[in-house]
Amino acid sequence: MRMAATGILAVMAGLYVFSRSYHDTWPWLEWLRAFSEAGMIGGLADWFAVTALFRHPLGLPVPHTAVIPQEKDRIGKALAQFVRGNFLTADRICKQVSELKLIQRLAHWMSSPEQAEKLARQTVETIPTLLDSLEKHDSHHRIARRLIDQLRTIHPNDVSGKLLAWLLSENRYRQILAPLLVQIAEALEFNKERIEEAAGRKAPLQKIPLIGKLSKALAEDISDRATGNAGEKLIAASKDPNEPLWDIIHEQIIATQAQLSTNPELASQLEAIRDQWLDDPQSSELADRLWKQLRQSIDHDLTRDTPHSIKHLSTAVVSLGNNLGANPQLAGNIETLLLEGIAQILDQHGEHLETMIRQTIEEWDPDTLMAKLEQQVGPDLQYIRINGTLIGGFVGILIHWLGNAIW
Repeated sequence: MRMAATGILAVMAGLYVFSRSYHDTWPWLEWLRAFSEAGMIGGLADWFAVTALFRHPLGLPVPHTAVIPQEKDRIGKALAQFVRGNFLTADRICKQVSELKLIQRLAHWMSSPEQAEKLARQTVETIPTLLDSLEKHDSHHRIARRLIDQLRTIHPNDVSGKLLAWLLSENRYRQILAPLLVQIAEALEFNKERIEEAAGRKAPLQKIPLIGKLSKALAEDISDRATGNAGEKLIAASKDPNEPLWDIIHEQIIATQAQLSTNPELASQLEAIRDQWLDDPQSSELADRLWKQLRQSIDHDLTRDTPHSIKHLSTAVVSLGNNLGANPQLAGNIETLLLEGIAQILDQHGEHLETMIRQTIEEWDPDTLMAKLEQQVGPDLQYIRINGTLIGGFVGILIHWLGNAIW
């Protein structure tokens, strides 16, 4: 493009020489002379303007030339402020994210088994590399120590109180405990004979021949009836939320919650148990064993043709996508959290983003910057030279016509 623009300027110069040389022979060449003369002026003026953006024309230190290299830092600062003030605003970004409906699109994408499996496979296959990196730099031990330090700041009574409040809200404890009641009933039924034998061994007056046998039989019978009755009540409570057992559980949860919030001695005991557990060397050993077991399980699973971890994670992704798609309220809540997070990041760290843009431009080498800019906008700038040459020529003809018309 530079050669084309320069070639057209050279053609204008040739036409000027030709028209000036043979004007006496062909008077009409005065129009060609006006055209080529004005075209050269326009072409040279635009060449100077385009070149002055990047360097000194002909190497001459003309004032206000080589604008971009000399004003690179100021331009970078202005560009950073412009980008932050007009593009990286919380309102604009949140509006764009909201219009894109990212959560709905993500839910639809996650609902596809193929996409979910692809995501799960890529995620699981990166885990060994991540774990190797953590072990190489001993980061897993630092993470464990940092986690222990954070656990020391947690008050067990506050956490327990919040957990109990969450269980009481909307009677969540019934949903959680109902399957557990069934398991307890099944355990009672499975161990029924052992319970009867234990009750028989504890029966009174066993050393008296006849009375001892009656006492043992009576204890076993009572144990059998009590076990069966307890199992039936547990099964019934797991199915019927109106069973009296739930009222007893509800009262006990409220009583425990009150104890946690009003009993300083209980809070101190819980904190002592926390510190004792955290200071126990076996806790650190347990963390190391869990880490090793996790590594072994993951490495062993990935040797399978179809790793279970990929299958489970893929199923979880599909389930989450279906839940998001079927629950607009949940999707809306997640989108609200996303928008609030974006707004908070931009409000708190917008200045850092502006600084990053400014520093990046300041660190660029001027020659490298010029090369990048010329590669991107060079053709358009050369079109300016070409247009300046041609438009200048036509303006020359217009001026020549007006001159002849007036004088």
